[in-house]
Amino acid sequence: MTEAQKIPDVRKTVTVDVPADRAFAIFAERPLEWFPEKHVFVENRVSLTIEPFEGGRYYEVGADGTEIAWGTVVEWNPPKRIVLTWRVGPHWQPVFDDEKASFIEVDFEALGPGRTSVALTHSGLHRHGEIAPRIHAALDGPSPGETLARYAQVVARVGAAASAVPVTLVNKFEVTGPAEQFEEAFAATSAFFTAQPGFIEHTLHRRLDEPTSYVNIARWTDNASLRAAVARPEFQPHSAALRALAVSSPELFEVRLHAKAADAE
Repeated sequence: MTEAQKIPDVRKTVTVDVPADRAFAIFAERPLEWFPEKHVFVENRVSLTIEPFEGGRYYEVGADGTEIAWGTVVEWNPPKRIVLTWRVGPHWQPVFDDEKASFIEVDFEALGPGRTSVALTHSGLHRHGEIAPRIHAALDGPSPGETLARYAQVVARVGAAASAVPVTLVNKFEVTGPAEQFEEAFAATSAFFTAQPGFIEHTLHRRLDEPTSYVNIARWTDNASLRAAVARPEFQPHSAALRALAVSSPELFEVRLHAKAADAE
């Protein structure tokens, strides 16, 4: 066994107050929320997806449409275990060969009806070759570590959102630049919001008698999710683009009455 192959695994744990199946689902379905922001291969990441089957990918997409895979789903065993390859090369740049990737093993152990221990293990680090010692040093440290700490925050937030009050954002825009450019900028902003947790839907309207006046009506599961979305660094370029083309007046509302046509589905 070479010195590189002697590099030990790095294992960290965290306990979350949800059942194992819920803990698994939040990890698998919401990676954009818990994945460390500094661990990114694309510019202005807008989505991060784990395909839910063995042989699937987990990959991120940038605002410009660039798509890069972080690895492959090696094991998919809900609600107990997920194993992914981790394609990190020199200078923390992507590699495109699973033979040069280590593994991320995530195990979910039920501690009771509403409590789960989650263990994340980086294994096979020797597969990174000569940079393996540096990668081990960067990953090593006490539990829970950045990734699991962020994951636990997401679990807590999702639990709080389950009992939160839905909100409606009504944002009026007075366009000061070309209307076509504003609508293009808004479409890019829309793509960002649709990928955010807690977003339900929105519609952009333009006044019939005043073509420079718009209003966006957006529905969110809760105010905290909306605030978290606009606080993300990735939102700032969208915000700046809209501010350069329009003056906005956002206001928040809560639903007090909802009705629909009797024959509506």
